[in-house]
Amino acid sequence: MNFTLFPYGFSKDGVYEYLGNVKNLEYFAFIVLPLVPIYALVRGINMMVFDCVKKKEEMNSLTPLNLKFNRTSGRLMSTLHVMSFLYGLSHFFHMGWLVTILWYPFWITLYIIKIFTEMYLIVISLFSISHYFLHYSLAKPSVELTQTCVRSGIRMVTQWLILKDLVLFIWLIVVLETGRDYEIERILDYYYGIHLVFQLLLFLSAFFQVRIIFGSQNSDIKPSHAEKLIYNQTLGIALFKLIMIPILLYLALDGVNNDVLSLCFITADLMIVPTVVQFMEVVCRQSAVQGMEKLPMGAF
Repeated sequence: MNFTLFPYGFSKDGVYEYLGNVKNLEYFAFIVLPLVPIYALVRGINMMVFDCVKKKEEMNSLTPLNLKFNRTSGRLMSTLHVMSFLYGLSHFFHMGWLVTILWYPFWITLYIIKIFTEMYLIVISLFSISHYFLHYSLAKPSVELTQTCVRSGIRMVTQWLILKDLVLFIWLIVVLETGRDYEIERILDYYYGIHLVFQLLLFLSAFFQVRIIFGSQNSDIKPSHAEKLIYNQTLGIALFKLIMIPILLYLALDGVNNDVLSLCFITADLMIVPTVVQFMEVVCRQSAVQGMEKLPMGAF
């Protein structure tokens, strides 16, 4: 992609003109857009399960981090979907004034979802890795997902993520204004590299959790329900991203624009993370687990 022409002011006409000149942009739609109906389906199932009569009992089985992410991401996604629907209607009925009104709120909401998704990914990865070392040590009790711990972790990680994006964005503006276009690739390398570190952290934590899950079967120390929920979410997200890697590598070898594929890999988190989180909340909810434990031997 020719980032020297990128409209960093995000004007509507400038973005449309820029995207129209991007090679292989249709692959972004083929890879990312199918994740939207999957998220909508899982979101609907999650709402049906947790909006039943035993809602309070079910919600108590979740960790404070899960509750905060579920509520915030659900509200943000609902807002984004409503704006997308209105945006489509405004184009269909030629209401340019509505397009202009929704333009910047749409991007702001999308950025907040991005920050919140990255934050959740980092927090659960760090929690899983810390539990791996504490699980095989003499330090008891281990780290707990208390409300204070969750708030502190969210606050610290979110501040660092916003600072990271702000520094890179200001750097991009300075480079474009001064005409040093050769440094744009360096900025992209930094951005992709930082995101790659997040993914490696996720894969590392998933690897550790496999050892904990299988190792705890023959151990006197059993993970709590909240810990198992985080472990399963970590493994589920890592599995989704691992499935994407060979697909993107095949497309890259086939000559598809590498920047578009990198954008797909990064943007997919916006759908994959909340989808897996809410799916695991339904599958691993405490009442369902307890019900299965009460079944007699041979019931399956």
